[in-house]
Amino acid sequence: MKLVIFGGFLGSGKTSLILSLAHHLVNREGSEKPSLVILENEIGEVGIDNKVLQAGGFSVKELFAGCICCTLTADLVTTLNDLHEKIQPKWVIFEPTGLAYPKKIIETVNQYGKGIERIVVIAVVDAERWEELTEITPGLIEGQVSSGDLILINKCDLVDGVALQAIREQVRAMNPRAEILEVSATSGIDTRIWGKVDEGPEA
Repeated sequence: MKLVIFGGFLGSGKTSLILSLAHHLVNREGSEKPSLVILENEIGEVGIDNKVLQAGGFSVKELFAGCICCTLTADLVTTLNDLHEKIQPKWVIFEPTGLAYPKKIIETVNQYGKGIERIVVIAVVDAERWEELTEITPGLIEGQVSSGDLILINKCDLVDGVALQAIREQVRAMNPRAEILEVSATSGIDTRIWGKVDEGPEA
């Protein structure tokens, strides 16, 4: 079971990117659909993004009642272990709340999760609001970016070249090891990007 965690602040475009990755994983198998489960964590009583995901034909499970980095951590591990025992999916895509720190999730899953072959963290950066977000919540943004194995600077079409280069340099300073790519979820994602996810080295 391979776990993909999408980190990124609220409104950064994670749901569109998750749909793109999910479609890639399904289409890659041809007529044999891969076993794929999408986990959603929402703060509040009613999920919104899950309706979009379900409309795409994917199995979606919601985790409610709090931020995944605190009260729901145990629920996530329990859900993952239950999936491993009963379904054994090839892939689990997890979208935590935009307030979560992926590093804390990884630490817990590595310690208590069962059947996890590999964990890939995709950090989604909102190019349009980068300056605003790094000023208001610098610790959270750096915590999300620094955990990424792959960093996607989304909404790159909404900023000019100078601003985009500045964002790339700041992101690189926060995470020197990750691969950084510029994307626009609304314009479509090159499937070669998702190849970096499903063909990566085993942990």
